[in-house]
Amino acid sequence: MSQYSIDVAALQRFNPTGGEGPIRDAMAVKVRMNAEKYGVKFYIMYDVSGWTNFPTEIKADWTNKMQAYTNSPAYARQNGKPVVCIWGFGFNDPQRPFGPDECLDVLNWFKAQGLYVIGGVPTHWRTGDQDSQPNFTQVYDAFNMISPWMVGRIANVNDVDRFYTDVNTPDLAYLKARGIDYQPCILPGNLSHHDRYHGELMWRQFYNMARLGVQAIYISMFDEYNEGNQIAKTAENAKMVPTNYNFVTLDEDGVVCSSDYYLRLTTDGGKMFKGQTPITPIRPTLPTCPLNFAQSKVNNRSCLAFISTTTDWNTANQQCGQLAPGAALGLLSG
Repeated sequence: MSQYSIDVAALQRFNPTGGEGPIRDAMAVKVRMNAEKYGVKFYIMYDVSGWTNFPTEIKADWTNKMQAYTNSPAYARQNGKPVVCIWGFGFNDPQRPFGPDECLDVLNWFKAQGLYVIGGVPTHWRTGDQDSQPNFTQVYDAFNMISPWMVGRIANVNDVDRFYTDVNTPDLAYLKARGIDYQPCILPGNLSHHDRYHGELMWRQFYNMARLGVQAIYISMFDEYNEGNQIAKTAENAKMVPTNYNFVTLDEDGVVCSSDYYLRLTTDGGKMFKGQTPITPIRPTLPTCPLNFAQSKVNNRSCLAFISTTTDWNTANQQCGQLAPGAALGLLSG
């Protein structure tokens, strides 16, 4: 994550009283250790899906186990408060049938512990329909930040633009009026559904959220290989897939992409979002690149330099995919 300028990791924590409990505990230790080592912030993200007794057990888990992690210098803070996310309130489905009263009680309890609480909520939380239960407005309005789920909601660039107009823009206006922060999801697209369009789907989301001016972005997801939404390194083609596995590879639409393509795209999207590069609908990130990373020292600081392996940039463009208008490559010479 540090290598690709990802600022914060949200550590998902499902029901820790079940069979996954020991694994979740062990992973929390590893995440803290490596966040401190590599300079990446992290926070605990509870997922209440299927957690029948969460109203009491989540409080005990925080008090007895997870609260101690806020002592880490790498633990994320917002407005001076440690961050925690509770994902799953208000969804209109059998996995999360919880009512507004018990959810509000838990939310207010966490806020009373001095925490900044993010809500991982349904896409249509504001209107209280479709994937959202009705009568949850009081719960949604009590969060410090709202982060609506988007996986499965968009499949092409037209969908992205429609959500920008019909959902994201009015969501932000609603939250601004109430002093609540907004953290929309950005997803690379589901490989199994063939809707990534070699990065165009993801870049359009970065562009829309940057021009909208939201406070934060949540990438869905870093390593969710089982659902095909990962940005982590992925097999480029069938030759990289182990025998007897049917993983969909990054060249599924005929465009060759490097294994770290969506990590690099996240880096570039993050730069645009933070105002370090101009806001543009033109994706600058090449699916592949005829360049090698070389380690060098500049002013006693370690840096990565792009070293050209070709002087024929017509050939390079063919290898990388057609450069979009306005895109440019920065090179170091000598």
